[in-house]
Amino acid sequence: MMIKSPVTFAFFVTLGLLVGSTIAQSSTSSAAASAQTFVVTVSNSSSASNASSVFVPDQISASVGDLVLFNFTEGNHTATQSAFFAPCEPVNYTNGTNGFDSNFVVVPTNFSTALDGAFPILAVPILESNVNETMWFYDVNSCAEGGVGVINLVAGDPATSGETLDGFRRNAIRLNGTSTSSSSSHSSTSTSSSSSSTTSASQGNGALQHFGLNAGVGLTIASLVILATMSLVTL
Repeated sequence: MMIKSPVTFAFFVTLGLLVGSTIAQSSTSSAAASAQTFVVTVSNSSSASNASSVFVPDQISASVGDLVLFNFTEGNHTATQSAFFAPCEPVNYTNGTNGFDSNFVVVPTNFSTALDGAFPILAVPILESNVNETMWFYDVNSCAEGGVGVINLVAGDPATSGETLDGFRRNAIRLNGTSTSSSSSHSSTSTSSSSSSTTSASQGNGALQHFGLNAGVGLTIASLVILATMSLVTL
């Protein structure tokens, strides 16, 4: 069919743009609605025998649009990305990958959300660029006793060679977490959660650190979901 009138042609062009925009918005809204937030509680282990409970849960399977939050609730810990063959080393030093790293986060036993605000968190959004990446991680202070975990253990990933979280934990204990680069790359004098109110970009995978947000945990998580959704829209 030939459209002779310029006005009619303009109408159909405008209609096409509106329909396309509506479909795009609907797709984005649908992705945002289906996104999940996985909260990994990072807390103190009372002894070396239960260091595997530093991260709860210690294995997460997430999809594009999801958000993994490391919620530091007690003790002096890190959430640091590593490689399977060097479980207690920052991945930045072992294979050049720009991985996430919270650095040391100190949460005293008398921490009060009513007085000090929300617990410190490290947010790792799952994007198109990292959804198929197996992200091993560890806590500097308990790695040698099994304080490790994994995000998206991808079956058939050459980087994992069919390995499991249990194998990663055994590897961490076997290697005893001893390395000069690991100990020198972190400082135990990192910022206390109750004294900072800033938000700063962390390294790798779009991770963000949020410390001492007085708006509370619920608002913090909601804001992070929005941030992750915005990151997906810009891809």
